[in-house]
Amino acid sequence: MLRIMIADDEERIRLGLEKIITKESGAYRVVGSYASAVELLEDLPGKEADVIITDIQMPGMDGLELIERLRSLRPEVQCVILSGYSEFEYARRALQFRVLEYLLKPVNKQELFALLGRLLGETEKRRSEGQARRESWLREKLQGREPGHTDEAADLAGKGDIACLVIRGEEPVEMEALRRWAAGVSGTAFLETVPMSGHIACLLFGADPHLHPQGTADLGRLLAMSCAAGQKGCLSIGQGPAVREPQRWSEAYKEALRASHYAMYGSGRVLTATVEEIPDVSVHGLFAKAEKELKPHLGVLDVPAIREVLQRFLHHLAELKPEKKQLHEVLEGTVFLLRQEIPEFIEGTEQHYGGSLQLEKLVYESMRFDQIGSQWLRMMSDLLEWSGERRSGQGNRVIGQVKRILMDDYQRDIDLPSLAAQVFLTPNYLSKLFKTETGQTLTEFLIGIRIQKAKELLKEHAELKTYEIGERVGYPDPAYFNKIFKKTVGFTPKEYRDTVR
Repeated sequence: MLRIMIADDEERIRLGLEKIITKESGAYRVVGSYASAVELLEDLPGKEADVIITDIQMPGMDGLELIERLRSLRPEVQCVILSGYSEFEYARRALQFRVLEYLLKPVNKQELFALLGRLLGETEKRRSEGQARRESWLREKLQGREPGHTDEAADLAGKGDIACLVIRGEEPVEMEALRRWAAGVSGTAFLETVPMSGHIACLLFGADPHLHPQGTADLGRLLAMSCAAGQKGCLSIGQGPAVREPQRWSEAYKEALRASHYAMYGSGRVLTATVEEIPDVSVHGLFAKAEKELKPHLGVLDVPAIREVLQRFLHHLAELKPEKKQLHEVLEGTVFLLRQEIPEFIEGTEQHYGGSLQLEKLVYESMRFDQIGSQWLRMMSDLLEWSGERRSGQGNRVIGQVKRILMDDYQRDIDLPSLAAQVFLTPNYLSKLFKTETGQTLTEFLIGIRIQKAKELLKEHAELKTYEIGERVGYPDPAYFNKIFKKTVGFTPKEYRDTVR
């Protein structure tokens, strides 16, 4: 919008200009109409003006004198001289030195609106550039950097208590809608809209003590309830503490951003929280309990049981309501535990997620806790299911290989570490996998092979002494061979030989 003031001692011309300008377009607004330059100057302090149209000859003070005064009072205001034909040469000489615009009387509508259209474009460009400089200065200040001087920011200091409202959008924040909303807000001593990124905007505001005697906290709640106008998708709005010095604006912004993330426990399209609402909680005890509950199920990869523990864990987190930093740490810790105990989990993460689940992005970009929890649990469930299927297929192959090794080398001592190394597994994991797949421990399976071989030798080789048979099947100690044979078969080796003759 182009805000226009008119000064002309001829009422007919003045009112005529006001009428045709007002009727032409909503982009033009006459904010003051005066019969003399003196009247205009007296009213100027309370007016916002972009253009002043002034007659060149008026009683008391002519148009050129008025323009000279405006140069010091409002250097940004553009001036247009109205001059009759007889005054044209005088006006033209003035224009050569002052680079002003002019219109000849009687005013031609086409010339008038061509000029106003050009001035509107220049004004909007200047406003846009000035606003960009102001927003850049504020953004630097909020991010903790010390910006350079700019005329647009000269009036920002000394505003009293200033608070910060951070608006995080699921969709990009509509800054124009936010600015239009801010232009209609009343009851503030100070209100600035600052785009921080595509999805984050900041409102710096101060309360008018007459309308909001309770201060910024009271005003902040009202602003948070209304600033969603024109915005799309879910919004998280956080309010930080009030500060007085501009040097502390970055502190206020950080706290408001923190509160906007904590708003994830709210409900509805607009989620709100203040930094005072954030509790001091610890998740370490909850994680330790979940780890203890998970441990018995991880080695055997009991997917339903693991998923049930994880669901309970999320439920308790929702009750505890930790901040996102703690939430991220505890979810990462759980993933680390699963990766340690389930080798296939690592392979699944590599294959399906390129090695990274990007939990930090999930936690900090999601608007609601239930979004984070459900997506995290879905990823865990998918990877656990895949790990189970992978183990089943891989287990059959590995167990078959282990069985062949034991059946080929049953006569010699076989230690678990060397056996695990042959099939590229850890000893602990091989023990658990073998028990899961066969229902027997490795020791029980090896004893079974040795006793079966001993039974065959006792039946088919009468010439061999029982201690010689024990040596051949891996038991060089005759007493131990007799003991384990009887425990397994129910007879001593000699008794068994007598029964099968």
